[in-house]
Amino acid sequence: MARGNLRDVLERLGLRQAELARLLDVSPRTVSVWATGEAPLPGPVAAYLGLLQHSDPSVVSSELRRLEGRGRMLDEGIYGLSYTGEHEGEVDHGNGLAVLRNGKILGSDRWGGVFAGSHEYDPVNRTNNVHVRLEMPPDAMLVTGFSSGPDGATVDIVAAFERAAPVSSTVVEIAGTQVAIELTYLGPLPN
Repeated sequence: MARGNLRDVLERLGLRQAELARLLDVSPRTVSVWATGEAPLPGPVAAYLGLLQHSDPSVVSSELRRLEGRGRMLDEGIYGLSYTGEHEGEVDHGNGLAVLRNGKILGSDRWGGVFAGSHEYDPVNRTNNVHVRLEMPPDAMLVTGFSSGPDGATVDIVAAFERAAPVSSTVVEIAGTQVAIELTYLGPLPN
């Protein structure tokens, strides 16, 4: 794409610079720099725009609809994890770290529990659905008040978070006990 043509292409596609920035997950300033010719348009961006130009107009509409839920989606990155459970009148707290990348979750807590699973955004219910399997080491005490026993324990956890950046929270039931879970976005993943 020749310099100075970005504005023409966006006009033909019916896109504003801010919409292109959101589609590409870059700052509006970056798109402005490309549009003025201060910096060359990267090849993958030019290819994406070329694809949109030669596609049915419904493809552009579909791409814009994809953005509608993005503001409610959990961002990829590093999260602090805290959880609180109550058993027999005693409140127990725990914390750990989680990494979210490409729909996958991986993390651990400070007592040696590790978890892995997935997350996906549900645009119909506008929730971030999380499915993880927590592996507890032998004789660990869970926030539910139960011990993992001499062989350890495995707990499947299913949760739905509404986005409330930078903090998302929910309550799940684990072994009959309500556990409050809070994810706090700490920062992006290193490249």
